[in-house]
Amino acid sequence: MTGLHRIRARHALHFARGIARQAPSVSDEGIQFGRWRLLPRTRTLVAGSERVVLGGRAADILLALIETGGAVVDKDVLIRRAWPGRTVEESNLAVQIAALRKAFGGEGAQIVVTVPGRGYRFGATVRPAPAPVPLPTRERPPEMPTRGPSLAVLPFRTLGGDPDQAHIADGIVEDLITALSRIRWFFVLARNSAFSFRGRDVQAQEIGRELGVRYVVTGSLRCAGGRGRVNVELVDTHDGVPAWSERFDHPLDDVFALQDRIVGAIVAALEPGLRRAEIERLRHRPTDLPRAYEAYLRAMARMHPMTRDNCDAALGFLDQALAIDPDFALALAATANCRMWRVSQSFPDDVAAEADEAIRLAEAALVCARDDPQVLAFTASVFVYLAHRLEAALLLARRAVDLHPNSAMTRSVAGWAHLYADDPEAAIPHLEEAARLDPLDPGAGEPLTGLSYAHLVAGRPEQALRWAERAIAASPERLSAHRAYVAALGSAGKPAEKASAQLLALDPDFNLLDYSRFHSRRADTRLLAVVMEGLRRAGVPERPRPTTKPALRVVRG
Repeated sequence: MTGLHRIRARHALHFARGIARQAPSVSDEGIQFGRWRLLPRTRTLVAGSERVVLGGRAADILLALIETGGAVVDKDVLIRRAWPGRTVEESNLAVQIAALRKAFGGEGAQIVVTVPGRGYRFGATVRPAPAPVPLPTRERPPEMPTRGPSLAVLPFRTLGGDPDQAHIADGIVEDLITALSRIRWFFVLARNSAFSFRGRDVQAQEIGRELGVRYVVTGSLRCAGGRGRVNVELVDTHDGVPAWSERFDHPLDDVFALQDRIVGAIVAALEPGLRRAEIERLRHRPTDLPRAYEAYLRAMARMHPMTRDNCDAALGFLDQALAIDPDFALALAATANCRMWRVSQSFPDDVAAEADEAIRLAEAALVCARDDPQVLAFTASVFVYLAHRLEAALLLARRAVDLHPNSAMTRSVAGWAHLYADDPEAAIPHLEEAARLDPLDPGAGEPLTGLSYAHLVAGRPEQALRWAERAIAASPERLSAHRAYVAALGSAGKPAEKASAQLLALDPDFNLLDYSRFHSRRADTRLLAVVMEGLRRAGVPERPRPTTKPALRVVRG
């Protein structure tokens, strides 16, 4: 289990205990207040057909406020709750409070109430949980609209007490998700949303209700004597009864064969008529060297979320993978993507050299694997953002979606590529699908931010404003989400002083001159023109402050 997942599991246990001893009760319907319903396990706010996924810390703060039943909660208490064991500045709490209020739209200030000089309180009234009503046996939990079976592959438990087995189990699960989601008539919940249930004892029926899936795949891994034993169950969320279960026993140095057997068995259980050729098509070897693949899995585990430290650690593991297998296309592409992110955040001292290296690695990955959807998506992202090869990026993104239409990553990359091509109407369906496929991703703010920009370019600033609010609620630290929000306020002619101040608190050196220079190759695009005009109307500074050294930090968009 990674440090991030341990923290989340600890948060979940902490809040479950807190809720149990406080007034609000949590039923299968969640916590209800006003027109809103909070589903704590999935950090989702629901109001009618509207669903807003909160960032982890924003959800922690909201639960802390709800627990007190309207009493004032000191700022220090909220900080300890959202950042346990860490020392952070009060401005970080202000960012999360602002994100939380944006999630509620116009009701935000009435639900999350500031008590000057003290802290905050919950301003709504929690309604008592209704008594559970058993469903008739013929009824089904609501499913996401799909053409075939919908399922979530949950994190496998590791048995035997060896924490080093966790990355092996995670690798098996991630490959299962990737392989199953390539079947066009399956809907498979993306990795980050499924992994939000790690370490939680939740019934299959409840997972089906909260995530809208018909099946869940659960399992466990025990490693001993160089062999791995995996027990897997496919559970129907309608009644919680296993539809299929099997035990697999394989040498750990043949993990690919183990994954193939599990995927084939699940596909056969769900789709007995699936052609054998289709199953064979799903079997994909990213590398024939298990040690390189293990290093790659360790890198992927560090890329959620992509902080400076996580990025550096991931690059270390990716370097190990490429030292073992220099032609490992996925590792090449992931390294390119990681270096692109470093450029976007101005992490390296020599940004130009880092960008050149990212482009070189992306090109090398493309040579090694022209039909791997992840490689195509990573490469398209680098090409559209760093190399300004828009036509090539669009072709690669379209090919990635054709090969893997149920991937949040391929959909998001395709959406941003169309957005940079000034085609917002083509971008919107991809970005909406990306948000639907992985609603609980810590990086869910990326497609939501893209949707805000797309509606802004399409001349719909009110819709852009709502998508930006959702982006900030999901990813409060994401600078591009705050920029989209400020630009939407400016374009809509609404007061933007507070939002602009929040943006500058997160990025004190942000100014229009540096921003336009960074995007100089897009100077003739409607995207840049609309965003710049919205930011200008909102009162964002035109030039760097004379007392500071300009240092632009940009998250894609």
